[in-house]
Amino acid sequence: MAYIIEEVPCIEYDRRRNISMLVKDNEIRSINSNYKRYTFPRMNISPFLMSPVHVMADLELPDFLEFSHFKSYFTAEFIKRGCTTLITSFSIDYLSQFEGSLSQRRTSLLSSPIDYCLVLKCRMKLMTPDLIRQLKRNNIPAVFIEFTTVEELEEVAWGWIKQTLFGYPVVFCPVIPSEIDKRGRAKLVKAWQELLKKEGIPHIDSPLPPKKPLPLQFLKKIGIYPLKGNFRVGGEISYNLYQSPASEIVDDCQSFLYDNHMLILTVNKGKVLMSNGKCFFQPGIGEELIIKTPGYLT
Repeated sequence: MAYIIEEVPCIEYDRRRNISMLVKDNEIRSINSNYKRYTFPRMNISPFLMSPVHVMADLELPDFLEFSHFKSYFTAEFIKRGCTTLITSFSIDYLSQFEGSLSQRRTSLLSSPIDYCLVLKCRMKLMTPDLIRQLKRNNIPAVFIEFTTVEELEEVAWGWIKQTLFGYPVVFCPVIPSEIDKRGRAKLVKAWQELLKKEGIPHIDSPLPPKKPLPLQFLKKIGIYPLKGNFRVGGEISYNLYQSPASEIVDDCQSFLYDNHMLILTVNKGKVLMSNGKCFFQPGIGEELIIKTPGYLT
């Protein structure tokens, strides 16, 4: 089946444009072309604002003892917020736990209704070349590192870490415990930025906000973009629609759209996932994203 989405106002991260797409078999075949001669059915959604579906991070997924809890959590925290790709973590205290913890997290997500990307969360003391080799071997594109002092940062053999990253540049992400006060957090973030920039380690500058649409630069670094979170020829047809009063002009970023507009429809891979607050939960349709090359576009 083929159809045309015509001239819909679209916000993609830091830009706004009107977009037209030719869609066939749930795939975007072309964008912003002249479709006047085409006879395919046309879908006019110009009264609304469109955006790519969101990618969010939740490193603290609870242990789901009941499927009903799993369903309600994913529905409320992700589907109703227009998120169709989740970044979540598995955790270890010792390197020997790596394979078992990764396998356990994968098993826990077999019923996921949305796609997901797995990352590692651990303490700074585990940061060794052996850990990096495990991440590379298992195509884990990012490691979220928890630390509480500048000394922990300085004790890592970053030169060896950098050498081990060759061929698969894992992205380093800071995690600072919530009990550390604002001044202490600022000190740790500054030390993190200065040290990893000096050492030439691929990283993000600050802790990621949980359960919020992730910034484009991070998605590029980790390798999820352009696989997810955008409109591209050859890509899946997935999008959010928001209510937009005709008198309102919106030319800000996607986070503004998320914070200030009412989501009315989420389409994921050509299928309606949410419409006017009603979710169509389909367990097990989510797939793990395997990132072959982090940072390809950075």
